[in-house]
Amino acid sequence: MSESAPALARPSKPPRHGQEAPVVPDEVIVEQILVRVPAAATVRFQAVCRAWRDALASDHFVQAYEAVRAAATKPPEIVFFAPTAAGSTAFYSSRLNDPTTHEKNGSSPAAARELVTVGNLRARDVVLSGTKPCRGLTLLFQPRENVYHVCNLSTGEHVSLPPCSPAWREITDGPYVLSSAGLGFVPAAGEHVVVRLFEDLSKRQQRCEVFGLRSGGGWRPCAGQAPPHSAKGLDGCPPVFLDGRFYWYIDSSRTNPAAGLHQQQEEAITPERILSLSVATEEFEWVPAPEERARNVLRLVELDGALCAVVDARLSMELFELWTRTGPASWSLSIRISLATLPQPARSDLGRGIRMLPLGTSSSGYGRKTILLLGTSRNQVYAYDPRSNTAGRVFSVEDFVDDAPGEGGLMLSVALHEESVASVRHRAAAAGTLEMKLGSSTVARRRGAAAGGQRRNDDLDITPQLIQQMLGAAMDQFHNIINMYYYD
Repeated sequence: MSESAPALARPSKPPRHGQEAPVVPDEVIVEQILVRVPAAATVRFQAVCRAWRDALASDHFVQAYEAVRAAATKPPEIVFFAPTAAGSTAFYSSRLNDPTTHEKNGSSPAAARELVTVGNLRARDVVLSGTKPCRGLTLLFQPRENVYHVCNLSTGEHVSLPPCSPAWREITDGPYVLSSAGLGFVPAAGEHVVVRLFEDLSKRQQRCEVFGLRSGGGWRPCAGQAPPHSAKGLDGCPPVFLDGRFYWYIDSSRTNPAAGLHQQQEEAITPERILSLSVATEEFEWVPAPEERARNVLRLVELDGALCAVVDARLSMELFELWTRTGPASWSLSIRISLATLPQPARSDLGRGIRMLPLGTSSSGYGRKTILLLGTSRNQVYAYDPRSNTAGRVFSVEDFVDDAPGEGGLMLSVALHEESVASVRHRAAAAGTLEMKLGSSTVARRRGAAAGGQRRNDDLDITPQLIQQMLGAAMDQFHNIINMYYYD
C-alpha cells in the first residue's frame, strides 16, 4: 500500500469484571471489516470521530476497499439513470444474474437499488462519459449547458468543473460538437484529471486543456500542442483512458453530424486515425488503426485492459467486429459477430439501436465460458457467447422504470458500475453544484414489462437530435459499405 492506515482511537471505558477487553487490531478493523461495508455507509461512518474520518478517507483504505471488490467473483453491476418527479434524475445500479446462463434466463435482475438522486439535473441533458468508471469516479457531461461533473455515484460526492472554453458546433441545439473530454488518473500525482480536446469557437484552432481534481486552479492548457486537424473528426464522444494514456479515434475525412459542409469539403486528413495523449508527459502521438478496417472503425473502447476498435456495420451488413491492439502498430481480430448466423430473437434484437458497445466480459469461474456483455443505445445489455454463437438479453432499463431515456445522443445510458469509496479530492472553492442526495430505495423489476424491454412505436420520441443521430448513423453505414467493398 502507498501509506499505512491511520490509527483508530481506543475505547477509554474501563473493562468489566476487572478483565481486559479484547482489542481488535487497527488493520483488522480497516482492512477486514470496514472494507466490506457499502460505500455509502463509509460516508456516515466518517462522522463517528476524527480517527475514523482520517482512516476512511485515506488512500490506504481506498486501495484496500478496491482490492476486496476486485477479488470478488460476483456478476457485474449495471448503472443506469432515469427521470423522476419534478425533473430530477435518479441513478440506479443492478447486479446481473449469471450472464453465462443467458440462454435459460434472458431477463433483467429482480431489483435495482437507488444510488443517488440529483434534483437539478435533467435526464435528457446528461451523458455518461465512458462505459465504466475511472478508479471509482464517473464523468458526467451536460451538452446543452457545456458543463462537466466528476462524481462518485456510490457515495454522492461530486465536483462541478468550472466553465470551459466554448467549442465549435454546427448544430446549436444538440449534443454534437467538435469537442471530446475524458476522465483519467495520474499515478505519480495520485490525481484524477479531466482532459478536453476541442476546436476553439472563436479562432477555430485545435486546443487541449486539463483540469486536475486535486490541484484545482481551473482549466489550464495542455503542455503539448494539439496536432493540426486533431479535433476535426470529433463528435462529442469521450476518449478511452488506458494505462496512463487517452485515445481518440479521429477520422476527419468521414462525414459526421458535427461537421459542416465546408469542413467535409476540406477533408483535412490526419497522419493516422488514432490520437494518443500521455497524462504523465502531456505529449501527443499518432497511433495506426487496424489496417484491415481503418476506414470502418466507429468507436474505441477499453475491454479487459486492452484497447479495442469497434467496427459496427450491423445496419448495412449485419456485422459487428472487435479488433484488439496487440502492439504499437499491430491489431488482431478478437471477435466477429455475424448477426445473420444468430438465432431469433437475438438476430433482430442486436440489429436494433443506433449503436452497440462492449461493456466488459463475465466469467462464472475457472474453466467456465467467458461471456461478452454488449450495451445498446436502446438501454439494454446482451450477453454474447462466442463459442456457441448465441446471445440473450440480460438487462433492460424499461424493466424497472416507465420513463426510460431515449436513444443516447452520444454514448449509452447504461454502463458498468464499480462500488467505490474514492474521493473527488476537490478544493472547497470547487464544490459541486448538483443537488445530489444518497438513495435509500430499491426498485423491483416491473411485472408485465414488455418482452425484450423494447419501447413501443407510439412511445418513440421524435426529436431533432434523434433525426441527427439517425442521419449520422446512416452516413456511417454508407461509408462502411463503400470502404469494405472498394478499399479492402
